[in-house]
Amino acid sequence: MAAFRFGGRQREEAAVAGMKRGQEAGRRKPGLCGVRRFRPFWHRPFQGQRRCTHPAVARPGARTLLVSLPLVLALFFPGAPGNPAAGLPGLERASLPSGVGDKFGVASSHLKLYGEEEITGELDALAEAGAKWVRCDFAWADLEPARGAWNFSGADAVTAEATSRGLRVLGILGTSPPWANGGKNWNYPPTDLEAWRNYVRTVAGRYKGLVSAWEVWNEENIPQFWMPEPDVDSYLELLAAASREIRSVDPGAKVVMGGMAGLGYDYLDQCLARGAADHVDAVAYHPYAETIGVEGQPEEDLYRPKEPLCRALVDFVRGLVSRYTGKDLEVWITEVGWTTCADSPPGVDEATQAAYLMRTVINYAGTTVDRVFWYSLRDDRTTPWDYYGLLDHAFRAKPAFHYLRTFEKVFGSAGYMEPDAVNVTSGTPSTLEAHCFRRPDGSLALGIWKSDDSPDIATVTVNDLSLQAVFLVDNLNGVRTSLGRASRDGEGRLVVEGLQVGKDPLVLEIEEGEPGPPQPATSLLFAEGYTGEGFEEWLCLFNPDPQKTARAEITYCF
Repeated sequence: MAAFRFGGRQREEAAVAGMKRGQEAGRRKPGLCGVRRFRPFWHRPFQGQRRCTHPAVARPGARTLLVSLPLVLALFFPGAPGNPAAGLPGLERASLPSGVGDKFGVASSHLKLYGEEEITGELDALAEAGAKWVRCDFAWADLEPARGAWNFSGADAVTAEATSRGLRVLGILGTSPPWANGGKNWNYPPTDLEAWRNYVRTVAGRYKGLVSAWEVWNEENIPQFWMPEPDVDSYLELLAAASREIRSVDPGAKVVMGGMAGLGYDYLDQCLARGAADHVDAVAYHPYAETIGVEGQPEEDLYRPKEPLCRALVDFVRGLVSRYTGKDLEVWITEVGWTTCADSPPGVDEATQAAYLMRTVINYAGTTVDRVFWYSLRDDRTTPWDYYGLLDHAFRAKPAFHYLRTFEKVFGSAGYMEPDAVNVTSGTPSTLEAHCFRRPDGSLALGIWKSDDSPDIATVTVNDLSLQAVFLVDNLNGVRTSLGRASRDGEGRLVVEGLQVGKDPLVLEIEEGEPGPPQPATSLLFAEGYTGEGFEEWLCLFNPDPQKTARAEITYCF
């Protein structure tokens, strides 16, 4: 077996290639986040030009990110080793404890449009899952459908109910009512800039202290959300105006650029080059698996999480920001997820969605990304392919819901990764992912899986000699089972062998205390194949714990 140092970074020498989202098949409902059905396409260099494997959806002038990862790190991190107005009365923003679980939230894009029972049901589910944030729209077209005619009932309920449950709110500003954009559809930008300012000022002021951050528009780099074509200058005009209004009425709220569809490298680069950093506290992107990829990857990897690439892209975006500003902008992922419409790409089955969720949140927990939002909380019954939810439309919890709850229970309180706490070995370490976190009580939380979903056998060696007990956590219900087959090596380190790993993450808790009861060992065969007369066979048995007794049975077979 070859050794693999935990953290999953040995394979990060792969090239990074950005994918841009293709044209959507089917219409989106009005709102900021709707149907996620689209045809992805690759950009690859070909004889000095970039060609698209789906020419029908390629747009003229589109560019792509295609560089080797070591080059990315060298460019953006010199000297790096190449690894990887008054608000509503009586309420205020929820405060958050410290821990990696604080990074994670869930999107419920049109939450304010639901009735009271659905709003409370969704927020109860979010709190039960352990999510710390909810992302939802405050769409202009819904709140002010006619000039001066405001409807805040749904938004008031959402902010009040979220705050009462300790949930922070990321509000999305955007969409235009026809009266403010020349009579066009909601996804055309406003032509009345003063009306836009008034909308932002009114909404941000009303929810001062209740909304922790405002995301200005959504996926403005694709025509589905910015018609007729994305326009950097027009967006920056709206962004600058929105930022000024938000800061004037609620200086404590963060301002976030609208999340890019995919990585959105070209668009984000242009925005930063033209001063976007002056107006925001964070940049955001949406790295759905089918929108990012490694040049030359197997076709079956298209919808997999691509953990090493996702880690690299967080660093890449930070490096891109640093080229244009000295501000310490945060990096947010405001959408990521998998739909469970398994017979319609990029759909997967519910078990796979759960496994990929757990892998995604554990992976990002160990990066410098500041916030990650799963898309979404509940399935949209109006579109048969939009089953991204942790719940189905009838509020039935999918396995992914339980996996998120287990993640928050096991990993949520951890303050940091512990690079030297464990070593993990397996038969094929090139696709082994192992992520270990130190929790406040000194115990460890460890997640292990294979990035290519392949089955393998792993061994965990714990370097912290104070830890004696290993527990396997059931991802569905959080129940722990003691692993009595743990032993000590010659250096006194705890060793657990024979762990089956694959697509579904193996979650372990390693603590102080008494190890579990020993399990029957596999039979060991010695001196096989000897023939002839007059030989002697010596057998030495060693008990690594002299304070305890052990029984061994020796059978001679002739």
